Amino acid sequence: MSVKGPARVVELGRRLETWVVVAAVLPVLVAVARKRGDRWIPIGDNALIELRSRDVFSWQHFPFLGTWSSASLTAGKDLNHPGPLLFDLLAIPVRLFGGSTGVAVGVGLINAACIVGVAIVGHRLRGRTGAITATGVAAMLAWTMGSAMLTDPWNPHVLMLPCLLMLVLVWGVASGDLVLLPWLLAVGSLCLQTHLGYVYLVPALCVAAIAGAGVVFRRRWRLDPATVRDDRPRIRRTGLVSVGTVLVLWAQPLWEQIAGTGQGNLARIATSTGGDEPTIGAELGTRIVAQLVAVPPWWSRSSFVDAVPYTQYEPDGVTVVPVGLPGTAVALLGVAVVLIVLAGVAWWSRRRHDRVGLIAAVVAGIGVVLALGSLTLMPIGPLGLTPHQMRWSWPIAAFVLLAVVLAVVAPLRHRAVPVGAAVVAVAFSVLNLPAHVQPAGPDTFQESISVAVELSQQVREYRSDRAVWFDTRGLRYLEPYSAAVMSALQQADVDFRVDEPGLVRQVGDARRSTGDEGVRLYLREGREALTVAAGAERIAFTSPLMPAEIDELLAGEAAMVDEIALMGVVLSPSGADAAAAGSFGLTVDEILQASFDAPAFVGSGLAARLVTAGALELDPAVSASFVRTSELRNRASTTTVAVFVEPA
Repeated sequence: MSVKGPARVVELGRRLETWVVVAAVLPVLVAVARKRGDRWIPIGDNALIELRSRDVFSWQHFPFLGTWSSASLTAGKDLNHPGPLLFDLLAIPVRLFGGSTGVAVGVGLINAACIVGVAIVGHRLRGRTGAITATGVAAMLAWTMGSAMLTDPWNPHVLMLPCLLMLVLVWGVASGDLVLLPWLLAVGSLCLQTHLGYVYLVPALCVAAIAGAGVVFRRRWRLDPATVRDDRPRIRRTGLVSVGTVLVLWAQPLWEQIAGTGQGNLARIATSTGGDEPTIGAELGTRIVAQLVAVPPWWSRSSFVDAVPYTQYEPDGVTVVPVGLPGTAVALLGVAVVLIVLAGVAWWSRRRHDRVGLIAAVVAGIGVVLALGSLTLMPIGPLGLTPHQMRWSWPIAAFVLLAVVLAVVAPLRHRAVPVGAAVVAVAFSVLNLPAHVQPAGPDTFQESISVAVELSQQVREYRSDRAVWFDTRGLRYLEPYSAAVMSALQQADVDFRVDEPGLVRQVGDARRSTGDEGVRLYLREGREALTVAAGAERIAFTSPLMPAEIDELLAGEAAMVDEIALMGVVLSPSGADAAAAGSFGLTVDEILQASFDAPAFVGSGLAARLVTAGALELDPAVSASFVRTSELRNRASTTTVAVFVEPA
């Protein structure tokens, strides 16, 4: 009985650990199931990631670099994120399951593997309590992201759980667990290749991990010189495997740098200084870090959007004034308190001869300091302050919590500790089961996904034995459909080409337009999608308007043109006031001047905006027709989309 009792306890502990990990992975599986089939399709940058993942199996279009980076806009030259590891990881799922399902499966596998990896490293360093506590923190971070983001391939988002795993691996390597070094370099390579925002964080953390391991082994050899003979072959073997891992994982960008034409991408990144673009700076960077690690609600779900509010430049074009961040004094105090707490944890762990706890606190402190340094140097960017630039801050904040919690529970040997940690982990996993879409990234445009699904299905039916020039001129900034159309053309084996330099770097130099393409393909949204130009063919079309409503809209607009050309327009008092306040972007005189060209006045949608706002004095005889036509025009917005082809 004395033997069976402890054995039973051990078995129950193992089962508890396993089921906690299963519970943490379950939201990922549910999220993948929601996006199977035609329920979801990658749009915007996500569609480009799908496209390039498919290119991994193409000799002609094989990717050597990551996606084009918005850092190009501040660097003054086109830059790509350093490498294509994300494409490589998604290639097989996309090949096996198709585009949308394959992307969801691939990203889900990455996130699930990271949760399992966090648990394994936690177990290696802290046993069952470490595994369950680390899994709980991973489940909390996944809950912060929201269930929909667990299958989101957009590069700032897909790296959040890998970044947490990287921090845990740094902790493990710095604690002397050399088996983890190749894994650290692999996960770090994924982060650094996929997003330039990790350019300071990953190298610094890897150096810190190796330095920490060196300290551990030197102390071990000083205490017991006999261990040197046993450790050296293991260190040599681990070093060789680590170097081989780095060379293999960086082979593609290194080949592009060496064998590519012109200046290679790595050289472009290394020689890019950002010009005179303003940086986030120490003061604002400290306020951002404090918001996530020191000030409630910390890195909870609401923080994903609110912690770093999207903030446009002030009129001077240099400064940003985000609303909602803590003041400078509060931020400095908060960050100082966090660092003091971590220093206290380190001191307490050292007193207890708890090397693993000490190193966890040191790694957490290094993470906070690196976050401050990275934000200080980071350019604000052409769009202003955007949270996607610094998504690695959330995993750093999560690791700070992990380090502190493990230090608190380490001295406690009661079996209730892992049970309590398991309850927390399972609770956050259950909370993350319902669908939750964070208003961030390409999937923000939820109404566009169903539109993109319809367009993609129709474009995949198109065939052409001639090269097709995809003319992207005239598209609005950040429209979500063109990338999905290019992916559909790829799936239809259509040889499409582009000429916009940044887009060429997105889809590969082999798709650069040569000017001799036989077909021109272009996309139009809203009212422009409703009419087919002479000589053109509409190969894909979707609209919330029924065919009869489209006919009614076209007839109504023709009647509006005739009426305005004959009678002109008169602004209502409220319309004149609104125009004077800048509501329409035109002055009263400019609106009246524009009305002299009735077809353009109606065709541009300005007439419909004015009617909808009640800004025009309307004749009762035409009032109902104008209102109805304007209503239809407004409904034919960005969810009315068409793809046209014509001879080039």
